[in-house]
Amino acid sequence: MALNSEKEVKATEIARKVFLGEEPDVTPMEESPLGSAAVVGVAYITGALVPVLPVLVGAKDALFSVFTAGLMVVLVSTILSFLSGMDIKRRIVLNLVIITLAVSVSYGIGLAAKEVWGIAV
Repeated sequence: MALNSEKEVKATEIARKVFLGEEPDVTPMEESPLGSAAVVGVAYITGALVPVLPVLVGAKDALFSVFTAGLMVVLVSTILSFLSGMDIKRRIVLNLVIITLAVSVSYGIGLAAKEVWGIAV
């Protein structure tokens, strides 16, 4: 938690100096667009593979995919809460609720598309 506060103070101090036209002590880090795209792409593919892995291993039921995805949400939520200083239980519940809502909306859109346009997956 103290580390977060220290970073916030530094960021505020740099922003103040830039606003006042002074030279900041630290130069802002420039990111490579290609490097950022590669990191996002790898993270996306890794995240998309997690619920598919049980099927690739031979699972016949969607329950294993749901369990694996939920386990990853809990793991990522724990890491994020630790890094941000947020309460771990609160972060896990928040992320599980958000994921559940997103999946429910996606499933509802799929049902509506099937009903309206006869699309079957």
